[in-house]
Amino acid sequence: MKQIKQPVFLCGMMGSGKSTIGKQLGVELGATFKDMDDLIELKMNMSIPEIFEKLGEESFREAEKNLLIEESQRNDGVLALGGGSLQNQNLVDHVKLQGWLIFLDTPLTTLVERLRRSQNRPMIDNTTSGLENRLNRLLEERLPLYSQAHIKIKTDGLSIKEIVTNIRKQLANYEQ
Repeated sequence: MKQIKQPVFLCGMMGSGKSTIGKQLGVELGATFKDMDDLIELKMNMSIPEIFEKLGEESFREAEKNLLIEESQRNDGVLALGGGSLQNQNLVDHVKLQGWLIFLDTPLTTLVERLRRSQNRPMIDNTTSGLENRLNRLLEERLPLYSQAHIKIKTDGLSIKEIVTNIRKQLANYEQ
């Protein structure tokens, strides 16, 4: 039985654990789990790197925006947003009206460590200094949007189970 009254949207930087946390949260809440990146790949019949390479970032962002609006209106479970899904204030406001927005706040050093080995991220340079500089710039751009979430979870040093438990407790308070 589903334990939430409204859908849950997870936001945060790439590498913050949105997909991993979202899957477990969905299980524990008895709710469906979807990942925006998977939905975009399915809709466009290409991988994220292919979309960036063949169509460019602007086309990717437009498709992401349209799909986010669609999905947010029909989602009744947990949806992990892409790191750049919240492109502007209108999208943040829209998502917050549709359900609970949760920001997984993960320190830059942890993001760099997790993403350094990643091969499927078209927006990053895998050299440590390049990666850290790029993530720092993206975080500065996105933090004002992420910070408007209903719930902010500091993830550093916490296990998946601890993060999910923390989210569930805070959601219970919001849904009373």
